[in-house]
Amino acid sequence: MPSIGHFKIYAPVEPCNYTGEKLKEVVDKVVCGHLTGNGRELNLDGCCIGSNGMTLLAEDERLAKVKRLNLGGNKIRDAGARLLAGSAIFSRVQWLELGGNEIGPQGIQALVTSPHLQKVKTLNLYLNRLGDEGALVLARENQLSRIEEMDLAQNEIGDPGVRALSQSDKFPNLVALYMDNNFASQEAREEARAGRNFRKLQSLNL
Repeated sequence: MPSIGHFKIYAPVEPCNYTGEKLKEVVDKVVCGHLTGNGRELNLDGCCIGSNGMTLLAEDERLAKVKRLNLGGNKIRDAGARLLAGSAIFSRVQWLELGGNEIGPQGIQALVTSPHLQKVKTLNLYLNRLGDEGALVLARENQLSRIEEMDLAQNEIGDPGVRALSQSDKFPNLVALYMDNNFASQEAREEARAGRNFRKLQSLNL
C-alpha cells in the first residue's frame, strides 16, 4: 500500500463507514491481525477504522496492555479522538500515533485533558486540523505532563498558536517538538525560539 508522510493512505475499500455486525467482523479481524503477541503494540497504520471502529476499540479488553498505539491514517476525527480519550482501555499507552486523522480543536481538547492518557510520552499529531485554536488548547489545557516528544507538523498553525506554545508551562518534560510546514511567519518562529517552553528543548523544528 502506498504511503504519504509517515503513514499509509487509505485502502480502496474503507471500513470507516461500516456499522453493525459488518463493523464488528472487520474490526475484530484487524485487531487479531495487528496486535502483537504480548499485547503491547497495536499498529493500525492506514486501516481506516474511522470513528465507528473506535467505538469498538474503546471497549476491547484485548487492548488493555497496549503501550504503543498507531492509529495513523484512520479518519477517526474528533469523535474518535473523544472515544480514545474517554477509554480506560488505553491507560497504559506511552507512544501514540494519530497522524492524518482529521482531528481538530475539539478532538485535541479531549485528548490532552484525558485522565486515561497520563502515561503518554510521545504524541504524534502531524497532518491534522488543529489550527491556531487547537494549538491554543494545547498550550493552555494540556494535562499530559509526561509528554517528551510531540509532532505538530502540517496542522495549519499560525503565529498565535506558535507563540502560545512557545510560552506554555504545560509541558514540563518536553524535549523535542516538530512543527514543520505550518503557517507561522518567520518573525513569529524566531520569536518563539526564545519562549520559555521552546528554549529548553533539545530538538525543535519550526
